[in-house]
Amino acid sequence: MGERKGQNHYYPPDFDYKKHKTLNAYHGTHALRERASKIGQGILVIRFEMPYNVWCLGCRNHVGMGVRYNAEKKKIGMYYTTPLYEFRMKCHLCDNYYVMRTDPKNLDYECFEGLSRQKKQWEPEENGQFPGYERTKAGSAMSQKLAADAMFKQEHGVKDKEKADTTEKDLNTLEWLQERTRDDYSANSHLRARFRTQKNDLNEQRAKDDALKARGGLTIELLPERPDDKRIAGLVMKQSRVKTFDETQEEARDAVEGRRIFNKPSTSSVNILHKNLTSQDRLKDSMRKTRNKWLNDQFASASGSGIGEKRKLNGLGIIRKRVKEEVDGESIEEIKEDADEVKFESDLNNVGDSEVPQIKEEKASSNGRSSETTPISLTGLVDYGSESESGSE
Repeated sequence: MGERKGQNHYYPPDFDYKKHKTLNAYHGTHALRERASKIGQGILVIRFEMPYNVWCLGCRNHVGMGVRYNAEKKKIGMYYTTPLYEFRMKCHLCDNYYVMRTDPKNLDYECFEGLSRQKKQWEPEENGQFPGYERTKAGSAMSQKLAADAMFKQEHGVKDKEKADTTEKDLNTLEWLQERTRDDYSANSHLRARFRTQKNDLNEQRAKDDALKARGGLTIELLPERPDDKRIAGLVMKQSRVKTFDETQEEARDAVEGRRIFNKPSTSSVNILHKNLTSQDRLKDSMRKTRNKWLNDQFASASGSGIGEKRKLNGLGIIRKRVKEEVDGESIEEIKEDADEVKFESDLNNVGDSEVPQIKEEKASSNGRSSETTPISLTGLVDYGSESESGSE
């Protein structure tokens, strides 16, 4: 619609450009329509906003700052090169009219007619604003006091220097900002190039995030990656791979069972860490361990004689122990083999017959009675600690 405003104007046949100039002049209207109904009197209707809180003198009601009115604006004079304007508006609560004027001398608005200002003023110096008086104007009260009172002039001179020192940094900052934005074309080009680079980076990161969410089936929004994330993730993964004591012992037993009994000595060092082996090497190692376990089991089952049975029992941790039992009022000793008994027999064989004849006879008699009366019973891993006592009896 906007592009047709300059094209859809109808120029009648009697329109003369030299005479009428514009279509508004031809129709006797103004471009601002009803707002310029009194333009011949120098009055233009504008939207005026109340600059501060006031009291209406007609209805005595309060009108707050920021209330807007349709006001008639006209020029009433000049203050040096600054025009003075007057605004006339009607109260929305009664039939009273307000008249306000600009006051460029005091940087304020003046309540001229129909209203009074609510007294909420402060000193401009306390609020960081310019004062409402002119110190340099000839004949003013400030200039007269500065000329008459030397102490007053000295005091204000010191204050002016202190204020100049404090505001120098602000002035330098403002000059730097103005200088930075002086070449708007270069600044715009720099900003657009920076935005273009950031846009490409964002698109790449968004594509990576979408691929990661698609692989993991995630629906949450991923946060940007930080440098500490990799370090924390590495520590978590390292702690998750820590094995318990039982798991370590189980792996050690599997490794022992997976070795050949009669293994050939190898001079080449084999790396047993699975993390440094390929998948094919790990498969070969697993098959080799399985084969070695099977061969060891076959060898153990083939040697099923007394020696093999004894070895098997000892390998399982089952020992034989000598205990005393009474059957029909008679004391009978039951023989159970133990590591201490084996040690005793070895010591006995090392000692001569002349030294321990009684011990051999007593041991032979006890072995004969036990084999004839009761069978040999097996017990668990129990340490009686009374081998010497039972043997002596």
